[in-house]
Amino acid sequence: MALNLFGALMPPDERFTTLFGEQARCILDAATLLRTMMAGGSGPEPHVKAMRAIEVAADAIARKVFLAANRTFNAPLDREDILVLGRELDDAVDLIEDAVKGIARYDVHAFPAEVMGMADGIVTAAQRLCEVMPHLDAPTRNHREIFRLCAEVGTIEGDADDAFDRALTALRAQLRAGEIDTIAYLDRKELYELVESVVDKCDDIANAVQTITTKHV
Repeated sequence: MALNLFGALMPPDERFTTLFGEQARCILDAATLLRTMMAGGSGPEPHVKAMRAIEVAADAIARKVFLAANRTFNAPLDREDILVLGRELDDAVDLIEDAVKGIARYDVHAFPAEVMGMADGIVTAAQRLCEVMPHLDAPTRNHREIFRLCAEVGTIEGDADDAFDRALTALRAQLRAGEIDTIAYLDRKELYELVESVVDKCDDIANAVQTITTKHV
């Protein structure tokens, strides 16, 4: 009887992969919004408002992850791995929000092809993260597909680094030629760096997923 009572008081297994998938979906929604905003065509206010709603939803999911990790005794993944991945996923949404707010703050309406390519890369990386999360239900069985999807994110990050270098070189050339002033240069440089940081964070998430998977192979 005592054992049955103890078992009834134990928290149920948490579906962490479902929560991770919800977090990844928030990243994809935010990434799509960022790319749309960067493409121009409308004022910044609706984008900032929509981004705020995504960030609030993402924070709520992150809280579920952190609470569940601290109350679940028999989680399918290591508690520390759960907390790290949950934080990385939440950080990605925060970084996208920073980029959206920066675009509104500096009133930038157009971006070069290199930076738009980075925005496209963020959307694709977010799609791969959405695809990979369900595979963490069975990392041993699904490790090959996990590693393949994570490798794609790594390739996107490498391409984004190259695009960032090209965009920054062109921006400096514009400054030297007098086509933009110092303030415009600094504003755009900050925005380019914010966009690059989002791609880097997606790669950090993929690396965290690979680390978890490696422990089960």
